[in-house]
Amino acid sequence: MKHLVQEIIELLRTDLPGLAESLNAPATEEELRQTEEELGISLPSELRELYLIHNGEKDGGPGLFLGLPFLSLGEMLSEWKVWTELEEGYALEGEHYSVPSGWIRERYINRYWLPISKDWGGNNIGVDLDPDKNGIRGQVINFGRDEEIKYVIARQVAHFLQFIRDTAKEGNYTVIQDEDHHSWSYGREGAVHFLDAIRKLELPVLQPARQQSGATDVKSWFESLDKGWQERIQSVGTSEQFLLAKQLRFIREGLTDITPLGRCEDVRELVLSVNDIHSIEALSGCKQLKKLYLVKNPVMDLRPLQKLEHLQELIISGTAVTDLSPLSLLPKLKELDAQQTQIRDFSPLKPIKSLRTLKITWPDAEQLSGLSELSQLRELAISGLGTVAVSDLDAIGQLVNLQKLELEGVSLTNLEFVQGCHKLQELVLKDSAVLDMSTVAKLENLHTLTMSECPDVGKLEEVARSASLKKIMASYQQFSLLKECFDRIIDFSTMNGCMTEEESEIWHEYMDRARR
Repeated sequence: MKHLVQEIIELLRTDLPGLAESLNAPATEEELRQTEEELGISLPSELRELYLIHNGEKDGGPGLFLGLPFLSLGEMLSEWKVWTELEEGYALEGEHYSVPSGWIRERYINRYWLPISKDWGGNNIGVDLDPDKNGIRGQVINFGRDEEIKYVIARQVAHFLQFIRDTAKEGNYTVIQDEDHHSWSYGREGAVHFLDAIRKLELPVLQPARQQSGATDVKSWFESLDKGWQERIQSVGTSEQFLLAKQLRFIREGLTDITPLGRCEDVRELVLSVNDIHSIEALSGCKQLKKLYLVKNPVMDLRPLQKLEHLQELIISGTAVTDLSPLSLLPKLKELDAQQTQIRDFSPLKPIKSLRTLKITWPDAEQLSGLSELSQLRELAISGLGTVAVSDLDAIGQLVNLQKLELEGVSLTNLEFVQGCHKLQELVLKDSAVLDMSTVAKLENLHTLTMSECPDVGKLEEVARSASLKKIMASYQQFSLLKECFDRIIDFSTMNGCMTEEESEIWHEYMDRARR
């Protein structure tokens, strides 16, 4: 490790004379021990060795890691603390993909990713101490605010340093001079951010995970396709880039045959909305697919999806699907949008323990009864109601783990049927009428109430008896009624509809009081 760092310094001495001086003195064993104690983690031997050579680099240095700084132990800890404080609430926020698949846990935040560099924009190079099933402890990865796709940059820290050494030796870099500050970036194409450059590299460096398909094979495959698909592929880039793409979107393109997609083994998000697709057989080859949009296609048969073990989100609204049984085998399915379909039986969803969100339209009494068995649901959205009696709605109250309920285009006498949803935190009403809102006050964990385009709600003032409500989205008229009813300040920061100038002044005055 020491030899590698020294080689990098020597190779760059002419172009980056300040690099050697910018590197800090070695960390002490005591500093490493204190860092490990605060982290609650033992550092990998390679990372310890690197810090025993240099404890990061000084502010304003040229950036040991191809223009990005090597963080000192103290800086690493500070950066790590920012992420760990956010982990509980945001760890699984957004969509995240591992490249190669199964090497990095597909999360937004993981306290076992140690940041050894940063870009001052909320993104990091880090050492992964909690790899996924195919990964290696100590692998070097990217993560952060903008890093939705996470790459294994190197299998170990030494490999990363070897790559930097080889880049310097080959002269495959650009020196960046800004007044008195010198830096560098990967490649000869100018100031390229290294976290952008990795998207075009064969990774992990030194030991790529796999060989690309043969050029001849890809060329002959491309030439065998019709002109429409050739143009679509070219809109993505080269044939190789298409086959390795993580996100593909083909909306309103009149697609009928999607056979070429069967070779996209790395695609994670596929949007095929509003086409004329009857068969999705080709999708059985998309082994890494996580999110699939089939909106408004005449698809009936979901069996090709049965072996897509990574599928988490499926949108089949407006399709011809009637049978959900193929989905019962999907171990990671979290969200299903089945709005505007003729699905009668939701019981096949019962074995899917991972299912958290379901969206449906116009359920009748029988369908509501079937829904009551889906105790794993956390979010339910219902648009419209079929033929139901008041007692039929009690099935919703049996969803004991429900945290969010959204009702759109419904007309109800009251909301008593949700009293069994003891964990309900958010209630959303859209374009709906409720004669009696008093039940809201009895929902002891409800913190957010949204009323959008809901002028016909009765006994609204009873909502003020709620001890848990913190935020209400409403019209000005509803805000005006409620603002003096509560014994505390409520967050009315999000309003819907228009306000007159006078109304706006009253609302702003209330919000100013809320902020004090």
